[in-house]
Amino acid sequence: MSIRVEALRSRKLIGQVFIERGLIDEEELRTALNLQAESGEKLAKLFVDLGYVSERDCLAVVSEHLRIPALGPADYPSVPVLENVLTHRFMKQCKFVPVSLEGGVLTLAMTDPMDHATIDSVRQATGHSIRAVLGAESEVMDVLERLYGSAASSMGRIIEGIDDVNLGTLSDEIEDVEQLKDLASEAPVIRLVNLLMSKAVESRASDIHIEPFEKDLKIRYRIDGILHDVESPPKKLKAAVISRVKIMAKLNIAERRLPQDGRIKLKVLGKDIDLRVSTLPTMYGESVVMRILDKSNTALYDIRRLGFPEDSLREFTALIRRPHGIVSCFRRCTQTMRRAPSRAWSTWEPRTISSRPRCSACWRSASCA
Repeated sequence: MSIRVEALRSRKLIGQVFIERGLIDEEELRTALNLQAESGEKLAKLFVDLGYVSERDCLAVVSEHLRIPALGPADYPSVPVLENVLTHRFMKQCKFVPVSLEGGVLTLAMTDPMDHATIDSVRQATGHSIRAVLGAESEVMDVLERLYGSAASSMGRIIEGIDDVNLGTLSDEIEDVEQLKDLASEAPVIRLVNLLMSKAVESRASDIHIEPFEKDLKIRYRIDGILHDVESPPKKLKAAVISRVKIMAKLNIAERRLPQDGRIKLKVLGKDIDLRVSTLPTMYGESVVMRILDKSNTALYDIRRLGFPEDSLREFTALIRRPHGIVSCFRRCTQTMRRAPSRAWSTWEPRTISSRPRCSACWRSASCA
């Protein structure tokens, strides 16, 4: 690596760079710094794990900050570059994967290209000069597993970090509230729930369903009105995952016999997201539904994107622009109604996002408490 120490010293702290880019705020930086003091993780990685920024945005900032090129998904090899030289366990532990060997120079995609101890070890083991470039952790680990391992997924890597001994002794119905809180506060559980949410937002899902069954736990995303099964954690993590969601939604984690409603406001992949959370007792435990509302993506609320035929769209638009009357409609219509000379009310159960110029009211007073 040809990075001068003087150049590194003259650069801003990485957290300040993220703030200046508008990717995080000072409160989020403080939260990440507190977690860093406990875990020792890299600050940029914590920003991704906490859902403050997307992995790709984080990679771009770190690449520019360190002046080290970053790889894209198409830059990784389709076949192994080195075989029977470096062990899978060593590459997995140090989080790197070989991407090319040209002219005696071995290029490594690394999650931490400043890890000189690993670079020196690879140089001694291979006898090649080493060029380190920056790679997204999920991409590096996926390529590593695909080319050199058993193709374990991102979720599988997170689950590996959870204490199997403690989880194996837990029943599905934990009565100790403090034990539930401790379980839901474990770093791997937090990363797992954040992964479920970020993947849903990336997939443009409208809902996340967490459904317990007799022998497994299913995670499903509703995309374009259709529920799709996605990779799910093992059933032994049911209490941990659901308790984590309930804590985030400020629900009573000890209450599992009555339905509950709550709301989560957070930033996922740099977007301001509202999650409307509903729990419902079932035969095999609580089922959770999270409705995803992306407040930053106003294009989703364009009525023209619903697929109306042109004549039907003109007729429906004329109806909702009338100064009086009742029309059953959803949020997309309010964008058109903003231009109408009328006062609009909507009644929702449950209430979701408020939007000008609409006044939202609950039709069941118990939900307004």
